[in-house]
Amino acid sequence: ERFYRSMFNGVLSKKNEFTPYKVKVFSPKYMIDLNRDGIKESFQTVKKDGIDFIRLNNSFGELIFEASLFTKGSNSSIYKANFFNVKKNVDVLVLHFYEGENSSATFEASGRLYFITILNQDMRTASLTRGPYFWHERERAAGKYWNRKYTVNFVDYNNDGTREISVSFNDISRIYYYTKNGVWKTI
Repeated sequence: ERFYRSMFNGVLSKKNEFTPYKVKVFSPKYMIDLNRDGIKESFQTVKKDGIDFIRLNNSFGELIFEASLFTKGSNSSIYKANFFNVKKNVDVLVLHFYEGENSSATFEASGRLYFITILNQDMRTASLTRGPYFWHERERAAGKYWNRKYTVNFVDYNNDGTREISVSFNDISRIYYYTKNGVWKTI
Protein backbone atom coordinates (compact mmCIF):
# COMPACT_ATOMS: atom_id res chain seq x y z
CA GLU A 1 0.00 0.00 0.00
CA ARG A 2 2.86 2.42 0.78
CA PHE A 3 4.42 1.75 -2.61
CA TYR A 4 1.20 2.58 -4.49
CA ARG A 5 0.61 5.65 -2.34
CA SER A 6 4.14 6.96 -3.09
CA MET A 7 3.57 6.24 -6.78
CA PHE A 8 0.36 8.30 -6.89
CA ASN A 9 1.51 11.25 -4.78
CA GLY A 10 4.77 11.67 -6.75
CA VAL A 11 7.28 10.75 -4.04
CA LEU A 12 8.48 7.69 -5.97
CA SER A 13 9.19 9.67 -9.15
CA LYS A 14 11.12 12.30 -7.16
CA LYS A 15 13.37 9.59 -5.70
CA ASN A 16 14.24 8.23 -9.15
CA GLU A 17 14.50 11.63 -10.85
CA PHE A 18 18.23 12.24 -10.32
CA THR A 19 19.54 8.71 -10.70
CA PRO A 20 23.04 8.89 -12.19
CA TYR A 21 23.80 6.84 -15.27
CA LYS A 22 25.84 3.71 -14.64
CA VAL A 23 27.52 3.44 -18.05
CA LYS A 24 28.67 6.43 -20.12
CA VAL A 25 30.52 6.15 -23.41
CA PHE A 26 31.86 9.24 -25.22
CA SER A 27 32.86 9.53 -28.87
CA PRO A 28 35.82 11.65 -29.92
CA LYS A 29 35.14 15.38 -30.20
CA TYR A 30 34.50 16.39 -33.80
CA MET A 31 35.89 19.89 -34.27
CA ILE A 32 33.91 22.43 -36.32
CA ASP A 33 33.35 26.18 -36.13
CA LEU A 34 29.69 26.16 -35.01
CA ASN A 35 29.35 29.87 -34.26
CA ARG A 36 31.49 31.14 -37.16
CA ASP A 37 33.94 33.11 -34.99
CA GLY A 38 37.08 31.47 -36.42
CA ILE A 39 37.62 29.24 -33.36
CA LYS A 40 36.54 25.61 -33.57
CA GLU A 41 33.96 24.22 -31.18
CA SER A 42 33.02 20.53 -31.06
CA PHE A 43 30.17 18.10 -31.03
CA GLN A 44 30.21 14.53 -29.80
CA THR A 45 27.90 11.62 -29.25
CA VAL A 46 27.36 10.10 -25.84
CA LYS A 47 25.69 6.84 -24.83
CA LYS A 48 24.30 6.78 -21.31
CA ASP A 49 22.91 3.39 -20.32
CA GLY A 50 22.08 2.67 -23.97
CA ILE A 51 20.42 6.04 -24.66
CA ASP A 52 22.01 8.19 -27.37
CA PHE A 53 22.76 11.87 -26.74
CA ILE A 54 24.29 14.63 -28.84
CA ARG A 55 26.25 17.34 -27.11
CA LEU A 56 27.78 20.62 -28.25
CA ASN A 57 30.90 21.89 -26.51
CA ASN A 58 32.45 25.34 -26.65
CA SER A 59 36.06 25.92 -27.71
CA PHE A 60 37.26 25.03 -24.18
CA GLY A 61 35.44 21.67 -24.25
CA GLU A 62 32.72 22.78 -21.82
CA LEU A 63 29.19 21.49 -22.36
CA ILE A 64 26.82 24.06 -23.92
CA PHE A 65 23.94 21.90 -25.21
CA GLU A 66 22.86 18.29 -24.79
CA ALA A 67 19.78 16.43 -26.05
CA SER A 68 18.71 12.81 -26.35
CA LEU A 69 18.05 11.05 -29.65
CA PHE A 70 15.32 8.44 -30.12
CA THR A 71 16.83 4.97 -30.50
CA LYS A 72 14.91 2.00 -31.92
CA GLY A 73 17.42 -0.81 -31.55
CA SER A 74 21.00 -1.94 -31.23
CA ASN A 75 24.05 -0.40 -32.95
CA SER A 76 22.56 3.10 -33.12
CA SER A 77 24.97 5.93 -33.94
CA ILE A 78 25.47 9.20 -35.74
CA TYR A 79 27.48 8.53 -38.86
CA LYS A 80 27.31 11.78 -40.82
CA ALA A 81 26.84 15.49 -40.15
CA ASN A 82 26.37 18.52 -42.41
CA PHE A 83 26.69 22.13 -41.25
CA PHE A 84 25.31 24.94 -43.37
CA ASN A 85 23.72 28.37 -43.29
CA VAL A 86 19.93 28.36 -43.70
CA LYS A 87 19.62 32.13 -43.94
CA LYS A 88 21.30 35.15 -42.42
CA ASN A 89 21.98 34.50 -38.71
CA VAL A 90 20.53 30.95 -38.80
CA ASP A 91 22.82 27.90 -39.05
CA VAL A 92 21.87 24.24 -38.85
CA LEU A 93 23.85 21.11 -38.03
CA VAL A 94 22.08 18.20 -39.76
CA LEU A 95 22.79 14.84 -38.13
CA HIS A 96 22.32 11.56 -40.01
CA PHE A 97 21.38 9.24 -37.15
CA TYR A 98 21.13 5.46 -37.57
CA GLU A 99 18.35 4.59 -35.11
CA GLY A 100 19.49 1.00 -34.77
CA GLU A 101 18.23 -2.37 -35.82
CA ASN A 102 15.63 -4.67 -34.40
CA SER A 103 15.72 -8.29 -35.43
CA SER A 104 13.23 -10.04 -33.18
CA ALA A 105 10.55 -11.68 -35.36
CA THR A 106 11.41 -9.54 -38.39
CA PHE A 107 14.39 -7.36 -39.21
CA GLU A 108 13.89 -3.61 -39.34
CA ALA A 109 16.37 -0.73 -39.33
CA SER A 110 16.05 2.98 -40.03
CA GLY A 111 17.95 6.24 -40.18
CA ARG A 112 16.55 9.67 -39.33
CA LEU A 113 17.70 13.26 -39.69
CA TYR A 114 17.98 15.58 -36.71
CA PHE A 115 18.38 19.36 -37.05
CA ILE A 116 20.31 21.39 -34.46
CA THR A 117 19.51 25.03 -35.16
CA ILE A 118 21.81 27.81 -33.93
CA LEU A 119 20.51 31.39 -34.01
CA ASN A 120 22.67 34.52 -34.32
CA GLN A 121 25.90 32.47 -34.02
CA ASP A 122 25.09 31.91 -30.31
CA MET A 123 25.46 28.25 -29.30
CA ARG A 124 23.30 28.83 -26.20
CA THR A 125 20.28 29.17 -28.54
CA ALA A 126 20.76 25.65 -29.94
CA SER A 127 17.58 23.63 -30.34
CA LEU A 128 16.99 20.10 -31.63
CA THR A 129 14.29 19.05 -34.11
CA ARG A 130 13.54 15.46 -35.05
CA GLY A 131 13.35 15.28 -38.82
CA PRO A 132 12.28 12.70 -41.41
CA TYR A 133 13.59 9.26 -42.26
CA PHE A 134 16.36 9.19 -44.84
CA TRP A 135 16.78 5.42 -44.86
CA HIS A 136 14.56 2.45 -44.03
CA GLU A 137 15.13 -1.29 -44.38
CA ARG A 138 12.79 -4.16 -43.56
CA GLU A 139 12.76 -7.91 -44.00
CA ARG A 140 9.63 -9.94 -43.32
CA ALA A 141 8.73 -13.58 -43.39
CA ALA A 142 8.86 -15.51 -46.68
CA GLY A 143 11.88 -13.51 -47.86
CA LYS A 144 10.04 -10.21 -48.43
CA TYR A 145 12.63 -7.45 -48.27
CA TRP A 146 12.67 -3.76 -49.10
CA ASN A 147 15.13 -0.94 -48.69
CA ARG A 148 14.50 2.76 -49.21
CA LYS A 149 17.37 5.21 -49.34
CA TYR A 150 16.05 8.76 -49.59
CA THR A 151 17.99 11.57 -51.26
CA VAL A 152 18.72 14.49 -48.90
CA ASN A 153 18.87 18.01 -50.41
CA PHE A 154 19.53 21.49 -49.02
CA VAL A 155 17.90 23.83 -51.55
CA ASP A 156 15.96 27.11 -51.54
CA TYR A 157 12.85 25.74 -53.28
CA ASN A 158 10.64 28.84 -53.07
CA ASN A 159 13.40 31.45 -53.71
CA ASP A 160 12.73 33.33 -50.46
CA GLY A 161 16.39 33.37 -49.37
CA THR A 162 15.98 30.51 -46.86
CA ARG A 163 17.19 27.00 -47.68
CA GLU A 164 14.84 24.09 -47.08
CA ILE A 165 15.77 20.48 -46.29
CA SER A 166 14.10 17.81 -48.39
CA VAL A 167 14.19 14.03 -48.52
CA SER A 168 12.85 12.16 -51.54
CA PHE A 169 12.47 8.61 -52.80
CA ASN A 170 10.86 8.12 -56.22
CA ASP A 171 7.59 10.09 -55.96
CA ILE A 172 7.72 10.42 -52.17
CA SER A 173 9.03 13.79 -50.95
CA ARG A 174 9.07 15.60 -47.64
CA ILE A 175 10.23 19.19 -47.38
CA TYR A 176 11.13 20.81 -44.07
CA TYR A 177 11.22 24.59 -43.96
CA TYR A 178 12.51 26.90 -41.26
CA THR A 179 9.92 29.20 -39.67
CA LYS A 180 11.52 31.05 -36.73
CA ASN A 181 13.12 30.55 -33.31
CA GLY A 182 14.59 27.15 -34.22
CA VAL A 183 11.28 25.65 -35.40
CA TRP A 184 11.13 23.47 -38.53
CA LYS A 185 7.84 22.47 -40.16
CA THR A 186 7.00 20.08 -42.95
CA ILE A 187 4.85 20.65 -45.98
